[in-house]
Amino acid sequence: MKLTKIILALLITVSVRCIGQEYNYYHYDVKDGLSGSNIYTIVQDKDGFLWVGAETGLSRFDGTSFKNYGSNEGLNDNEIIDLFVDSKNRVWIFPFKNAIYYYYQGKIFNTTNDSLIRSIHLSNEIFNACEDKNGNIFFLEQNKLHVVSSDNKVTEINNIGGRTFYNIGCGVTSDGNCNFYLALESNYSGDYRVRIYEYDNLKLTNKKVFIDSDYSRNAIEVNPHYRVFKNGPVFKIYDRKTHSSFTIKVPEHFHTLSYVNDTCFALSTNNKTFLYGVKQKRIIDSFLSNIIINKCFLDKENNLWFGTMSQGLYRLSSTNFKIYRLENNGNYMPAYAINSFNGFFYIGSNKKFLWRLNLKNNDLVSLFLKTNYAINQISNIQIADKRDLFFGCNAGIFKFENYKASICLHSVSVKNLLISNDTILAATDRAVFQFPFNFNALDTIWKARATCVYRVNNEYYIGTLNGLYAVKKKTGRSTVNETDSLQLVKDKIIDINQSSDGDIWVATESSGLICLRNDKIVYQLTTKNGLLTNLCRCLYIEDNVIWIGTNKGISKLDISHTPFSVTNFTEADGLDCEIINCIYAKGDSVYAGTPFGISFFRDQQIENKSVCDLKLLDITSEDSDWYDKQNNIHLSSNDDLLHFEYAGISFRSEGDITYHYQLKGLDTSWQTTNLNVVNYQALPSGGYQFNIYAVNKYGIKSNTISINFYKAKTFWELIIVRIAILLLIVAIIWFIIKARIATIKTKAEERILRERKINEIEQIALRSQMNPHFIFNSINSIQQYVFAGDVTEANRFITNFSSLVRQTLYISGKKSITLTEEITYIKAYLNLEKIKYENVFDFTVIVEKDVDANIPVPPLLLQPFIENSIRHGVLNLENRQGNISLHFFIEESNHLVCIVEDNGIGRKSAMKLKSHILDHQSKGMELVNKRINGLNTIYNTDISVIIEDIERDDVTGTRVKIKLPLKYDE
Repeated sequence: MKLTKIILALLITVSVRCIGQEYNYYHYDVKDGLSGSNIYTIVQDKDGFLWVGAETGLSRFDGTSFKNYGSNEGLNDNEIIDLFVDSKNRVWIFPFKNAIYYYYQGKIFNTTNDSLIRSIHLSNEIFNACEDKNGNIFFLEQNKLHVVSSDNKVTEINNIGGRTFYNIGCGVTSDGNCNFYLALESNYSGDYRVRIYEYDNLKLTNKKVFIDSDYSRNAIEVNPHYRVFKNGPVFKIYDRKTHSSFTIKVPEHFHTLSYVNDTCFALSTNNKTFLYGVKQKRIIDSFLSNIIINKCFLDKENNLWFGTMSQGLYRLSSTNFKIYRLENNGNYMPAYAINSFNGFFYIGSNKKFLWRLNLKNNDLVSLFLKTNYAINQISNIQIADKRDLFFGCNAGIFKFENYKASICLHSVSVKNLLISNDTILAATDRAVFQFPFNFNALDTIWKARATCVYRVNNEYYIGTLNGLYAVKKKTGRSTVNETDSLQLVKDKIIDINQSSDGDIWVATESSGLICLRNDKIVYQLTTKNGLLTNLCRCLYIEDNVIWIGTNKGISKLDISHTPFSVTNFTEADGLDCEIINCIYAKGDSVYAGTPFGISFFRDQQIENKSVCDLKLLDITSEDSDWYDKQNNIHLSSNDDLLHFEYAGISFRSEGDITYHYQLKGLDTSWQTTNLNVVNYQALPSGGYQFNIYAVNKYGIKSNTISINFYKAKTFWELIIVRIAILLLIVAIIWFIIKARIATIKTKAEERILRERKINEIEQIALRSQMNPHFIFNSINSIQQYVFAGDVTEANRFITNFSSLVRQTLYISGKKSITLTEEITYIKAYLNLEKIKYENVFDFTVIVEKDVDANIPVPPLLLQPFIENSIRHGVLNLENRQGNISLHFFIEESNHLVCIVEDNGIGRKSAMKLKSHILDHQSKGMELVNKRINGLNTIYNTDISVIIEDIERDDVTGTRVKIKLPLKYDE
């Protein structure tokens, strides 16, 4: 019977046993930007950058991208065999050729640009370096020791007591001094002793001698915590803390020895790299099978880096994550379901594979199911009564027992299985079924496609493609009508489970995680609450912890207190893949199924150490490179582009860095970006401060970098230029206004001149109108004398008339004449009129003493008024002698006043005369007024005429007051 079971098992299953535990590594190669695939050395500088020396170049890594250095940057040899970082953060570079370089603040220094490098004279390549507590740096070549003091003085030591030596290695001890392992030249070939020397005040002092030692450069490690060196078939390890020493066997095909930290070191062979614990005195881990490792290095985030012989660079984020690969014929297989049964873990995969894992010995066995059903994917594994294992797949529900899989329900594609009390619930592509463990009855709970199902007492929660429904099964009925259901959530439902407090938790495809209490939504958790994504793929609840598998990793939700705390796990932490198909948790042990197997970790042992260092890489503008002048950045006024380049260094974040930056002087708000460059174009002049900090994927904030700079004012913004421009504008405006005023004045003067000419012509015309009138009247008088036969009077009149005519012709062409000339002319005129009218009137002319005889007066201006006094005043008197007086005097010191007064009949009596006399008088006065207005316009004067009637007692007459200026504006 026993033999039959064994044969049956062999027929049903094909088992493949293997040690399945691995780690998840990040791999970087030339396709990622690495300078080469053969890595010699790895260091990390004080800024956080990782430096990698390769056979074909030097690379600097910031966690996101590699920057490579070669001949264009100052390296004359691209094969870098070693690197060293000193206390000043200089990265010393040792190529294969006999040369030395160092990188400092963005620049590589060599013999062409650095006096310190020129003072170091090499005979062979540098293969090791160290620095003591006093800042002395030591460079080891084969037969020389170069010492660079803290003040950059170089000393060369090439013998000890006259004996040459062979350098093996060096290292800093716990007291901060440097020890050097040297083999002195011997006169006989049997002396293989290696001596320890300590440097002190330019001398090497012998501290210890090792007898029968077998040293090589790649088999010695000296540091403040322990010393390891190869002595024949064993490694001797000296623990400086406990002062104890012990030996371990040199592993087969030993390759290199690497310092890891103060408690362990790495031994690399041609097949695997082993981690040796100094305290444990044994191998505590191993890495990267069948890959030759040249260098191991542990960075500040506890990432373990491996530089390989020909496969580039590997990074291990955490050794707390174990990876179990489900491998078949060299191909990785996915894990869709996992559950614990009888001390083993059973894992559902595809192509009829069911895997079994024994954690005690990491024994992983694949069980190939022999069945006639086409099983493509085992998506669910459930344990009934701790004795029966059921699994659901695309072909139905199977029971696995004694290595045999028997069909329980066929022709359905099972999406979800649930053990509830003594029954099995199955959500399928056709309906939701419920049946006992023996499958002798079948109830249909939901007559439609379902994605998952969960039962609480008599209430069922059905997950579908379009939402979550709550249904209650009525007594005596095996099928629940859809009308009896209540839709609680609108979204594709991925999984349903219940926490210990009775709340129902629902994982959705796009709405995150939803909590129901009494069929009401009480919580909805999304990325805003810390979840990796709103797309859930699976759900597992144990006690007060909810595990959510997503397509971006795992979110752990602690619901033991509010607000809920969320912890996320991704590839950067050690998961082999961020697509999580299933989760199983027990205590702090977590198993996650991925497309490549199972990721296992212990939650409480996960180290979340992470750092985020921010480093400024470059500052450039259109005109200059400002990296070396960060404290004195002065942009010219036409320098319109400022470029900042920076890097947030967090290797665990894998480039998931958010930068927050601000430019004070332009804006007070903070901006965010995922790019490592910020450009500012066409900034206005003035002072600015550029501030930036980085936040990695774990929320760790970096240091803040602040850069002050100033942009010069443009030529037009200078105060002196603005004042000059303002003065120029004022001057231009003044000149324009002045020119305009001059133009207006010129035009006005031209207009006035024209008006003067016109008025003068009018004055001449007016005078010419008066002269013919006077001449005509005088000729009439002569004619009367002739007709009367009074030849004597006619001759005398003609003589006086001719004299008056000559005076009239003389003065009528002038603009002005003197007062004397005017009075002479008026007297002549009055005498002639007196003769003509037979002495019917007398006249008097009075000139005050203060009146200047040369005062200019307009010619013939007074004559019309005198003529009016004669014709319309005194000539009309009947009973008394007429009298006309002219009185000249100065008024108010600036006017000449002439009063023409007669004792005639007055204007009222004159108005009663014939109309033609009035018309003549009116026309004459009109001409006088026009002339006075013309004179006032021409000479800008104020000539005025006031005519008054004289009426006192029996005396009548007319008084005319003519007011003339003393000077005239020519």
